[in-house]
Amino acid sequence: MSEHLTRTLVLIAILLISACCLSSCWYTKQAAHFLSERARSVPVSRLVSDSDTSTELAAFLSRVYQIRQYALDEVGLSPTRNYTRYVTVDKDYLADVVSACASDSFTRHYWKYPILGSMPYKGFYDKADAIKEVARLKEAGLDVIVRPVEAFSSLGYFTDPLYSFMLRYEEDALAELIIHESAHATLFIKGADQFNEEFATFVGRTGTRGYLESRHGKDSQQIQERIARRSDNLKFVAFLQETAGLLEEAYEQESSREEKQKVKATIIAARATVYASKAGDLFTNKAYERFDMGSINNAYIDMYRLYEENLELYEAWYIDVAGGSLPVFVTTLKALATESGKTIKASMAERLEQIAIKK
Repeated sequence: MSEHLTRTLVLIAILLISACCLSSCWYTKQAAHFLSERARSVPVSRLVSDSDTSTELAAFLSRVYQIRQYALDEVGLSPTRNYTRYVTVDKDYLADVVSACASDSFTRHYWKYPILGSMPYKGFYDKADAIKEVARLKEAGLDVIVRPVEAFSSLGYFTDPLYSFMLRYEEDALAELIIHESAHATLFIKGADQFNEEFATFVGRTGTRGYLESRHGKDSQQIQERIARRSDNLKFVAFLQETAGLLEEAYEQESSREEKQKVKATIIAARATVYASKAGDLFTNKAYERFDMGSINNAYIDMYRLYEENLELYEAWYIDVAGGSLPVFVTTLKALATESGKTIKASMAERLEQIAIKK
């Protein structure tokens, strides 16, 4: 029996034992869906050799193969069997994920899991269950959001499949999803959720840019479209960061929870007015212009902080330590993770400071 198969069977056993022994039925339901989904998945190799496979699906599978090879050869991510199986589903996304935050600060809410430890989100295959969790957390006084997700990484322990809804993805979106999730399977530090998401975000975006350039050229239409989308995203995130700064100032004041919440409501309403007046000139994508900035809360802002709070640190490491090489970037951070564990971001900042002093 292969080492990979043995490890998979052991983890399936752990998942099932957790589902049976832990008090919440959440484990049972998610484990059942997770395992059923993988049981229904079909090897990509079988689909590629099947004459009945549609031209659209064949082209999609070929593109996935090219992205996986690029992630392995040019990004330096670990080889896995992820995205070598395909499953047809009746939704246009994978699951609904709930995140929560204090209503008068950016104190993040965590859920505890076997093996993985504490994580700042909880996923549900059934949206009705996600809505129940949202209601429970709101009753406890937290700010809450629920959002659809299109993939997640099982960190190399299981084979993560491709889903039928991915056929409609643009090339860069597909590449970023695969490279981002593959980054999680390459480097994951238990208890370092901020680093884990920022690392995968940086690798996903930088790797996708490189993949597109290798396929279409640096001055291609695909690159120009990618740059325009990233520009919109950066402006949106910057607006949220400015809003977060104003809210943090309010939360630091010595006042009651109720008073802080009133100030929060005033700040968000004022920011929504500013956003509405500027959005038409700021963004090329009309979806940003239509966004209701008045509906955000601490949990929504914190979701962006989790993925994008300090990407400048990773850019500096990429340039100053890795010399603009993604494989070196990945390798050096894997080594640093072994030394530093959860304090890896502090170690990165210290190393970069030492480099700056020597310049």
